Amino acid sequence: MGSVKNEIKLNNGMTMPLIGLGTWKSELGKTGNAVYHAVKVGGYRMIDTANDYNNEAEIGKAIAMLLKEGVVKREELFIQSKLWNSNHKKEHVKPDLVATLKDLQLDYVDSFIVHWPQACPGTGLAPAVRVNGACAGPASSGVMFPIDTETKKYASDNKTHFAETWEAMEALVDEGLTKSIGLSNFNKAQIQEIITITKKHKPVILQNECHPYLQQKDLVDFCNFHDIVFQAYSPLSSKDRPAAFRKPDDPELLEDKRVIEIGKKYKKSPAQVVLRWHLQAGHSAVPKSVTPSRIEQNIEIFDFELDANEMQIMSSMNCGWRILLWSETAMHPDYPFKDELPFGHVVPKAPLSTTTASKVGDKA
Repeated sequence: MGSVKNEIKLNNGMTMPLIGLGTWKSELGKTGNAVYHAVKVGGYRMIDTANDYNNEAEIGKAIAMLLKEGVVKREELFIQSKLWNSNHKKEHVKPDLVATLKDLQLDYVDSFIVHWPQACPGTGLAPAVRVNGACAGPASSGVMFPIDTETKKYASDNKTHFAETWEAMEALVDEGLTKSIGLSNFNKAQIQEIITITKKHKPVILQNECHPYLQQKDLVDFCNFHDIVFQAYSPLSSKDRPAAFRKPDDPELLEDKRVIEIGKKYKKSPAQVVLRWHLQAGHSAVPKSVTPSRIEQNIEIFDFELDANEMQIMSSMNCGWRILLWSETAMHPDYPFKDELPFGHVVPKAPLSTTTASKVGDKA
């Protein structure tokens, strides 16, 4: 029972836990406690972060406490962060990671991935990190979500392509600032371009939105062929997603009767069923929670196994429903989901609020 183990070997020889704690949308004041509980009580060894989430400083304090108390050694943790869109110019890549390392109180991260392929929001003029403001604001203010004051749309650095970004990412590995590098929200053609231009350090991870309603089967197969681990964000379909990403007729995965019925058989929650499906489908996953009981439940998925019929039921739920389309950045040439936008799509004005962990303008 439960034949899938909670670790996988990456193409650079490193070992990574399959299940980690996600921190997108985790509130300030709760994130640190969530990380501490996940590691000390839940047994988590992977934490997924990003500087635009605006909570890395809190995560860093929790990690420092765990290390000081001897709960875990640094080499037992797998810490993953992300390069923000504003910092795609090659000279801005290292300052982005240096700011993250300062917040996390670490000398290196285990994985550093390009958060999105498009350099938007971004001006390309200077690095923008958490202390500059993980919020929306005028482009001249230097915040991470810069807005053009004339168009009211996100500022977009259309001259910067991710090829130069990847060159700087590879250098970070050589400098010892990260053990590995990867991608997030890239489409198949963009991943292939990265593979083609890679000089030394291949991408080890692709982190994209994935859940039973958006199974990404072709992309998962493509990653498997190239020995890239496919990692799911919003693996439970992000029930707490912001209003900007919610429509009245949206399905709710954890209320789906098919998932609930499977859970009854194993005396498992719908979330546990979905996460078990991810493992058996060959995915890594980083479910987010700040609730201690749910944090524990989300990793208690190695003591049961879905049978072939149940896996088929889960497979049949695929309908291509994407939560995070983020069409406000579609003016950039490297926007990855153009084929999912309606004909005649007009890029909307940028929202004044973001999906970071804090209120707009909070630089804490």
